[in-house]
Amino acid sequence: MFAILAFVLAVQDTTRFVSRETMIRLYTDCDEARWPWGLAETFVPKTDSELVAGVAQRRALEAGWRAYFAERAGDSITVTPADQWVYPLAVRARLLNNFNNPRADGPHEALDIFVTREGVTVKAPVSGVIVASGDDWEGGWARARGGFHYEGGGLSRRAGNGVMLFDPGTGDYHYFAHLQRGIDVRTGDLVRAGQSLGRVGHTGNASQPGHGRHLHYAFKQAGMECNVDGVLKSINPYPQIRAARNRLIRGAR
Repeated sequence: MFAILAFVLAVQDTTRFVSRETMIRLYTDCDEARWPWGLAETFVPKTDSELVAGVAQRRALEAGWRAYFAERAGDSITVTPADQWVYPLAVRARLLNNFNNPRADGPHEALDIFVTREGVTVKAPVSGVIVASGDDWEGGWARARGGFHYEGGGLSRRAGNGVMLFDPGTGDYHYFAHLQRGIDVRTGDLVRAGQSLGRVGHTGNASQPGHGRHLHYAFKQAGMECNVDGVLKSINPYPQIRAARNRLIRGAR
């Protein structure tokens, strides 16, 4: 009932919760993916004025999310200390430190956590507010001139079904991609650390043959990027995630 009420309030409160397309653009840094307008995904650099305006808009939204969290969390949900992150999967899985690994389209600014089967529960590493959620991926890969291409909705063409979580205690962003259809949370939901967000899937660009069975997990903090202060900057969360995984293993003994 609490989650349903929060979702209804969030849908009505468009000043606090923008569309997921807008949220993705505010989340990205120097380049903006022009999806889903066409099959070919192209990147257009943002101007300095667009970056500055985006930072101002995002900071105003963050103030609203912090107030929203304080109004609704009460004593039942508290912010998560840095040394108490929850491992984002219900099983140990295969955790790789592949942050910044080279890719055809640039460095991989996230971690990939591989599982042996899809459907493994994805958990919130910290308590916070869901600020974007996409659960209507309808894409897929098809062979065409030049190789495979894909199209669809969801959180983005790359993410497929996914979730973006804002930590009101730190101002950090946690981003989960490639989930199965049937995400457990919606924009405006308050979640506790360890709460289920959805399940590992193979949507977005992970739907390409041979690219499934993993959770794409990204972590961002405000910093200096593109010569603009306050732009969200990708940070390697491997130390925190590895520590959380070790706590999970010790607890299972």
